[in-house]
Amino acid sequence: MQINYSIASQGSAISEHFQTEVADDYIPTFNAQPSDILPVITSENPEHLSHFYWGINPSFSKSRGVSDKLLYAPVENILTKPSLKKSLQMQRCVVVADSFYNWKEIAKKERVPYRFHLENNALFAIAGLWDSFETEAGDTVHTFMMITTPASREVKKVSERMPAILNDDLLLEWLNESNTSESIHDFIKPYDEEHIFQHTINPKLADPNFNDKALWEKVPPANQFGNLTLFN
Repeated sequence: MQINYSIASQGSAISEHFQTEVADDYIPTFNAQPSDILPVITSENPEHLSHFYWGINPSFSKSRGVSDKLLYAPVENILTKPSLKKSLQMQRCVVVADSFYNWKEIAKKERVPYRFHLENNALFAIAGLWDSFETEAGDTVHTFMMITTPASREVKKVSERMPAILNDDLLLEWLNESNTSESIHDFIKPYDEEHIFQHTINPKLADPNFNDKALWEKVPPANQFGNLTLFN
């Protein structure tokens, strides 16, 4: 599974949409990558936009890749896996985003990238869990993972999984620490596909250093090598 996303909206738009304070250190990105420092809103501090590492602090990752287990929490596991259940009780967050990306396999070792977004590239919240640990130097590092659900019917044409997008009316309930793990688990459903738009995008998505609005543009389907394809 490889779900990436963007959070390219201006800080003022985030502040207005989520009713949270956005500091000057917020940096928009069109291509959020594992180990990047990215914006989240936590149940512990919902009035301020926080910035946590996605998955792991890069200094703790000996290889270029980061395990999916540190990036994604399948909704099917969050009530049964002890480490996830603990975070679900008191360390919930929302991942702030304005689109997500996924790859469709069209042949063995060949895939095509897609962008999924709401109308007018509106902001949305992905249910997430956060954690913290102390380094040997005594510094506290905060990390997060996004919760995923089985894909809705249309998204499933591209991928089996999708981010757990929260309806606006459930956002505050998700962050409300007084709600039990069992009750908020029921909030997480595949997002209403009628509100999600999708199209093929530039395969430069595969380059973690490519951070440009060109990733939002609709282009003819091409595989990860940049070769045009009729299969999409």
